Amino acid sequence: MQATILAAEDQESAALLLKMAFEATGLPYRLVIVGDGQCAVDYLRGSSPYEDRAKYPLPGVVLLDLKMPRMDGFEVLAWMRESKEFSALPAVVLSCSPRESDIERAKELGAREYLVKPLGWRELLDLVKGVAARWLTQVKSEECGVQNG
Repeated sequence: MQATILAAEDQESAALLLKMAFEATGLPYRLVIVGDGQCAVDYLRGSSPYEDRAKYPLPGVVLLDLKMPRMDGFEVLAWMRESKEFSALPAVVLSCSPRESDIERAKELGAREYLVKPLGWRELLDLVKGVAARWLTQVKSEECGVQNG
């Protein structure tokens, strides 16, 4: 079974780069991108329009931008921490902010890792590979293909 990665990213250009990076690595994961924190919570809950778990399976890891409309990454982390079902689900912050206060707050709210979005393509590929290696090691290596759905 192919592991799913849920990414909450509100900027289309950043979402497209993330999608392209996952495709370029050839890693066997399904990347699902939602446009804000509220959509991430709706996805995790299985709320409309994400109630079909065959189409929207639970992710193995959540990638969160911090600055998003409706519900920001900090609020999603707080919600996950309070949730019995999702408190153990790895959440990785992927933000433009290198501010120590953001890093500390994210970790206090349960982020397993805090990564600053890289400026270069090669660095983004390395970041994607690293996240997969650290948080999705249970996926079998013979699986292949990345889908965005």
